[in-house]
Amino acid sequence: MTEAEQEALRTRLVELEALLGVGNDDVSRLLTVLDATPQQAEIVGFMLKRAVATRDALLIVLFGNRPECDHPEPKLIDVQMVKVKRALRKVGIEVRTEWGYGGWALSREDKAKLRAMMAGEMAAA
Repeated sequence: MTEAEQEALRTRLVELEALLGVGNDDVSRLLTVLDATPQQAEIVGFMLKRAVATRDALLIVLFGNRPECDHPEPKLIDVQMVKVKRALRKVGIEVRTEWGYGGWALSREDKAKLRAMMAGEMAAA
């Protein structure tokens, strides 16, 4: 593989991460707003891009690049979500449990509020 092809793949990876909300820029901005780990910030970033973030989707996004033997138990997502909810509650944002979908969601208003915080338009509470 040539250096140009490798660079094209790196660029595409950055684009795909941004689409999923787990890119370095999104995570960095979330870390300035939330008292959270980088992995928890990735979960929030993913939630910002989706109507519902399911446990299975989060497992794929966070751990899909690892060999199957290195995938964590699905319960890890539940544990991380408890911590994500706590971090978001500190800045006045509530996470809804979407029972029929097996996942979690943020309201449109809370997404807008969080994006404004990430842009530095309002201070975190």
